[in-house]
Amino acid sequence: MRQHKFIVFSFVLIVGLLLAIAPASASTVSVQFVGVGGASQNGVYTYPYYLTMNGGPQTPMMCDDFYDRISVGDSWQANITQLSSGDLSLTRFGNLTKYEEAAYLLLQTRTTDPSQWGNINWAIWDIFDPNADPGAAYKAGVDYWLNKAETVDLSKINFSGIRIVTPTGDYGQEFLYDTPEPGTLLLLGTGLIGFWARRKHQA
Repeated sequence: MRQHKFIVFSFVLIVGLLLAIAPASASTVSVQFVGVGGASQNGVYTYPYYLTMNGGPQTPMMCDDFYDRISVGDSWQANITQLSSGDLSLTRFGNLTKYEEAAYLLLQTRTTDPSQWGNINWAIWDIFDPNADPGAAYKAGVDYWLNKAETVDLSKINFSGIRIVTPTGDYGQEFLYDTPEPGTLLLLGTGLIGFWARRKHQA
């Protein structure tokens, strides 16, 4: 009976996670800016920003659009573009190399200390607009990440989980976010079930 409950729980968890990333495949979604992570650098909030899509869970996102302004609580319609599709026709900037550089930097937040996230965000803003000024105190750190993005072999990076959230109209900001692929979630779920079964067998 306990085994059955665990399997059901694992299945529900996997389905829930898949539903949470479902907006990634939708053509147009309703986006709401719900908050910031508290990080601020040179007087500007930086990654993570928290947004919802179609009223779903809060998703941490990276802003790549420096000069458009939004406020907490604002909503707008947006297109979702999977970066690995290569079709950037619905994005704000339309430059594959720049988006891949920005996505590479976003992926670095998986393993980088949060103290560097502000520099990473400013480097992404610099990629799309070199006039974005991080301030003299932060320039060296920003340049470090910018150089990494410009020199890495982008062809060896897996961008399959990166999505671009682009406003359909004039209002709103563009964001990037990193989402686990369904295959990864299924592997996680089967791993949990296998781990539980092994422990039960050993008991």
